[in-house]
Amino acid sequence: MKYVPRLFLVLFSFLFSVSSYSAAYGVSVAWKTEDAQAVFDAMPNQKKAFANLIDAGLIHDMFVSESFIGDQAFPIIKFVMEADSEEEVRRVIGNLPLQFKELAEITEVRDIGSKWLDTEVVFTNYAIELSWKEPEDQLIADKIISVDLQKVVDWSAQGVITSAYLKNQAIAESQPNQTAMIRPIYSIAVLARNEKHALEIANDLNAVKLGSATVNISELGFKLAL
Repeated sequence: MKYVPRLFLVLFSFLFSVSSYSAAYGVSVAWKTEDAQAVFDAMPNQKKAFANLIDAGLIHDMFVSESFIGDQAFPIIKFVMEADSEEEVRRVIGNLPLQFKELAEITEVRDIGSKWLDTEVVFTNYAIELSWKEPEDQLIADKIISVDLQKVVDWSAQGVITSAYLKNQAIAESQPNQTAMIRPIYSIAVLARNEKHALEIANDLNAVKLGSATVNISELGFKLAL
């Protein structure tokens, strides 16, 4: 039997134990109005309500980027929220002042798993999200994951990534003599000069390099300390 690094075993022990806890959801919002004054008037109550979610430990990460309502600049945020379901995220955020008054709307809610790594920084962040293709061999898939998880740990130590989330994904259906393959997918916030640079970082992962996973890159903006 081949030697499997202890770190790999510990990580998988952790990954398969998180399913009983709340998941982390990546949330994107957008303006739903051209009335800048209405947004300005509602913003104090919005900040107070959102701060209550932060104090309750429901908001894990928050990123801000530039946006406009008409010719007025209003920063827009993307954030990670802990919840039991997408419906709970939409219900809680839907009751915030800006959303309740239909001045802003949720454009996307994505289950990104459980938080694994975190670094406080104030630079531009890009999200790297990997999804597995169905592998031909389970042992090869496990070897790829082992190398990539260690690479993510190394990147964290080097300050390349600011946070990482892991979520279990079924990447092969069960067969008569084989159980279904459940492996983690990665959602990583990295520091990069631009989207091309973020893709270059993603291409250094074996899962991408070997064509075992697809990759999606999106700009997050600046990470805020909560």
